[in-house]
Amino acid sequence: MSGSHTGRVAVITGAAGGLGREFSLALAARGCDIAIADIADATAVAADIEALGRRTFVQRCDLSDAAQIKLFVEGVLESFGRCDILVNNAAYMPVTPFAELTLEQFRRFEAINVEASFLLAKLLTPGMSERGYGRIVQIASSTTGTPMPGFLAYVTTKMAGIGLTRALAAEFGGDGILVNALSPGLTRTVESEKNLPTELFDSVRDLQLIKRTEEPADLVGALLFLTSEHCGFVTGQTINCDGGVRF
Repeated sequence: MSGSHTGRVAVITGAAGGLGREFSLALAARGCDIAIADIADATAVAADIEALGRRTFVQRCDLSDAAQIKLFVEGVLESFGRCDILVNNAAYMPVTPFAELTLEQFRRFEAINVEASFLLAKLLTPGMSERGYGRIVQIASSTTGTPMPGFLAYVTTKMAGIGLTRALAAEFGGDGILVNALSPGLTRTVESEKNLPTELFDSVRDLQLIKRTEEPADLVGALLFLTSEHCGFVTGQTINCDGGVRF
């Protein structure tokens, strides 16, 4: 599978840590140059990527701001000349009870979890279409099938991301651009451990067929397939990678 990524350019949002960091390093190890947009500082990840012999472009970017996204894409194209792989990984997910959720807060969920993916696709697919090759992966969530209190805005926007995936796949199937969603279960990261109670990890683990908590590395194999040349006839799909969770 490694040869199918060699020389590609991958754009990954939210890659300063967590899943995005794991995805960036895995793609770099297989020959991709990496561009990262994150509101957090991603210079440490960039250094790790460059230690693997790949080039990087990193820009701090509030993905709720369309102007910042456009500047990021301009930087990517100036640095690399193209994008072959887009991984819409960044997510906004503070746990907010519905009674406390304001329209302004809900719109921030929409902006980061859906609108940023739309705009990045809008800006990067013309080049993919021209070259006849592209891979877009939207990181979804198992919460779309098993919503919990406090996650209304997150679940709603993650479901919208799945709809965007299916619709983009229909738009670009004739152009060699394959668009799929990858749906993790509850994954242990620094952010998830900080924001979610320990008992939630325990209860989800007990409902999985695989009886351990999911780690970022567990998603890498699926991500590598969906972004590779070997994924030649899979599009418009949501791939569940959640340990077989059964509620």
